Parts: sequence; C-alpha cells; structure tokens
Amino acid sequence: MQESIDIFNIHQKIMDDYKHFVSSFINIKDERIKEVVETKINQGKFWPEPLIQFNPSFEQGESAQSLCGKGILHPDIAKIFKNYDLFKHQVEAIKKGCKGLDFVVTSGTGSGKSLTFLGTIFDYLLKNKTGASIKAVVVYPMNALINSQFKGIKEYRDSYTNTTGKDFPITFAKYTGQEDEEERKRIKNELPDIILINYMML
Repeated sequence: MQESIDIFNIHQKIMDDYKHFVSSFINIKDERIKEVVETKINQGKFWPEPLIQFNPSFEQGESAQSLCGKGILHPDIAKIFKNYDLFKHQVEAIKKGCKGLDFVVTSGTGSGKSLTFLGTIFDYLLKNKTGASIKAVVVYPMNALINSQFKGIKEYRDSYTNTTGKDFPITFAKYTGQEDEEERKRIKNELPDIILINYMML
C-alpha cells in the first residue's frame, strides 16, 4: 500500500529545522532586542508562507514535423525537435520569428519559452548557411541560465546526431567568466553560430 505524502507536515518540519538553524547562531545580549527577534522568529516573519499553485495546462498546437511539412520551418528542424508536439503559443511565436517579426513570450515555467527563440534561430541558420561568424547572441542575466540552456542545446544536438548519424549543422558556445582564457581564444577564433553570454562578458 502506497503511503500518501503530507506536504504541509514536510513543510513544517523543514521550517522547524530552519528555525533551529537560524536561532543557533543568534546571540543577542540586549534583552529587549532579543525578545523582539525571538518573537519575530516564532511568528515566522523571516520566511514566507507555503505557496500553492496549480500547474496550468497549455493549449496544444502543431508538431515540429507539421511545420516543416508546410515549409514554414527548415526540414532539419523536424530532426532536431524530433517527436515534439508544440504548444499553441510556441507555434504562434515561431511562425512570427520565421517571418522576421519580433515577438515576446510570457508564460509559465515548463511552457517551452526557450524553444520559441531557439527554433527561430535554428531555422534561420539552417536556411542561411554562411561562413564562420557569430549570427545569434543570446544574453542571460545569470550563468546558471546559460549553463542550463547550453545543456539543452547539447541535447538537441545529440538527438539530431542520433537520428541522422550526421554532425549537428549548427555550432554554439558559451562565453562567460567560467571559461578559461584558452577556451575564450578558441571561441574567438572559431566564431560559432550561436553564443550564449551574460551582459558583463558581452
């Protein structure tokens, strides 16, 4: 028999542990200040209440294969986004991007915002093959986001390679303070199609 998980009890235990941790290094000699701080800690003023949200369901659109079949996207996109069923907002954004129009996507976590601009960039690069040069600069506020996106693009690359047995036709790199000087020189010399960068390194 599978036991149910009481998330509120788990949350309370975590908060009790955190309260104990925070209290362990507070050493206030003034009794008046100490009383105020202890009261605030006991009232839970130093951490938020649990947040409960419903995960929205996004309206389905077309598949990447369908958009390729209609000539909207380059045929190789179907191999990069193999078996991807896109949401309606992704399809609308990609269609605008492929026409050279600007678009802004605001939607929840896990709704595939990154795929909308990556799909547009990939399509442009596949349709406009030129020599070595940086053709897309994607700027992020934090290196953690760059690393996550870099990992995502590598997964697209691996999917394409496994499907076709060919090398990924798009080059990419990240240029942050985490790379050493040798790696940065390599990027400058090779000039990948896409560069992922933060505003400081830009």
